[in-house]
Amino acid sequence: MINSLRKKDGSIFCRGKQGLQADTLMATNRGTLMKNKKVQVVHLQMVKDDEIAYGSRKMDNPREAAELMKDFLGDMDRECLVVCGTDVKMKPVYIQTVAMGSVSCCPVSIPDIFKGALLANALNLLLFHNHLSGDVTPSRDDLLMTERVRQSGELLGIHLLDHIILGDRGEFYSLREDGRCFGQQEDSIKN
Repeated sequence: MINSLRKKDGSIFCRGKQGLQADTLMATNRGTLMKNKKVQVVHLQMVKDDEIAYGSRKMDNPREAAELMKDFLGDMDRECLVVCGTDVKMKPVYIQTVAMGSVSCCPVSIPDIFKGALLANALNLLLFHNHLSGDVTPSRDDLLMTERVRQSGELLGIHLLDHIILGDRGEFYSLREDGRCFGQQEDSIKN
């Protein structure tokens, strides 16, 4: 048997064998009942975990950018994808580890790459990831992901400046310097 209780706001609670139901029912102006659906109200904010001193480095030079990230990634035991967002003067505004993979790959979601950039009002992005093998040659997946990020960034007005692969012993590979995935774009995008 189901009993219903009408509240002042017009909603009806149904009480049955399972007790009070989680969804409330609203009476429409025609007298029929429909579920009173709700949407979550949220807010977003960035939380600072740590700080890294970068001195006077600008992120428009792959070697300096690789040096900064080498310190950040350290001796990771798996592949990681790190995003660094910059302002209009090419100074870093945030660094975020977006994905951690295994010893041989690091799957990543394109929206996850841009969440931090949007929250930090970053104008440009640099992608970094490590190859545990020490071989900094980009894989086919590295190239495909870079192209997808570049195209997505164009739609959002956030420029992908470079994708740098870090190896061991300070070696790195800049896809921008190589020209892959960046076509005829300038070596350094400054707005």
